[in-house]
Amino acid sequence: MTLKDKLLNPAVPLTLFEMVPPAAGKPEAIEATLSEIKKVGHLIDAVNLPEIRDEDRGSERTHRFVERVEPRLLGRRILSDLDTDVVLNRVVVHEPDQVRWLEETYEEFGIRYVVLVGGESSKVRYPGPTVFEAAEQVASRKLPISLGGISIPSRAHEADRIRRKNDAGVVFFTTQILFDSNDIVGLIQRLNGLEARIFLSFAPVSHPRDLEFLRWLGVDIPPDLDRFLLVGERAGESSPAAAETCLERSLDLAQRILMDVFDNLPPDPPPLGLNIEHINRRNFPAAVQMLERLGNLYANLVATRASLAGL
Repeated sequence: MTLKDKLLNPAVPLTLFEMVPPAAGKPEAIEATLSEIKKVGHLIDAVNLPEIRDEDRGSERTHRFVERVEPRLLGRRILSDLDTDVVLNRVVVHEPDQVRWLEETYEEFGIRYVVLVGGESSKVRYPGPTVFEAAEQVASRKLPISLGGISIPSRAHEADRIRRKNDAGVVFFTTQILFDSNDIVGLIQRLNGLEARIFLSFAPVSHPRDLEFLRWLGVDIPPDLDRFLLVGERAGESSPAAAETCLERSLDLAQRILMDVFDNLPPDPPPLGLNIEHINRRNFPAAVQMLERLGNLYANLVATRASLAGL
């Protein structure tokens, strides 16, 4: 059964591991990334590669921008060397002809799963298509690519956005990193009957700079999360004991959110997936720990749900 076949099967658990491509111009970094993926290959169904751009987010950058290996190049190596499926993220608004890029991605790089990503601001007029327009273009050309999208559970009318994109051919969505269950529980309930998989995204936090970076990325973080996670820490500093406590609380929080979602499913929920994000090299062991803990819980929750529903 291919990843495409599994996407819309609610009885099959699917786990993505999201990794930022390594710095460009360092061949050894690509090999190190492949080695890391090999370590978690037995725990995942695909590697999720974001496209990193140097964009103005309206606030001071917390991390220096580093030019990255093109995700398609890394994706081709993953496919050829590790025989692991690859999901690419593509920001579609910067260039008018996205269909050509997608055709090249399929024909020259062998990648069949692409998340279409929109612009940073709705107030900016971009030269390229919207996600909805890009999805329609792919459908009209009948490209053999399974399209994904990004979901921000706290955004107004998000369920309507998802359904509209699904009508245009988007068959899976990855959420923004989750640190609270209220918005995502409500969103899943409003998506009752949807035939598209929703990947719930989580990332470990073990240092104050992790939250700084995630805020800069635009992740919706509850105002009291710092006080809950960063026990015994001072801004910019972290002792080993404090980092361990922070990580453990981060894992517990993610576990509770995951359970809240499954405890409050509507009668006919969309298939759910798991997306663990590895946001920096320092946090790779933490991401693996989260992948192991949440992966086991998630698989059990899917199996229990399938059994109860007679799937």
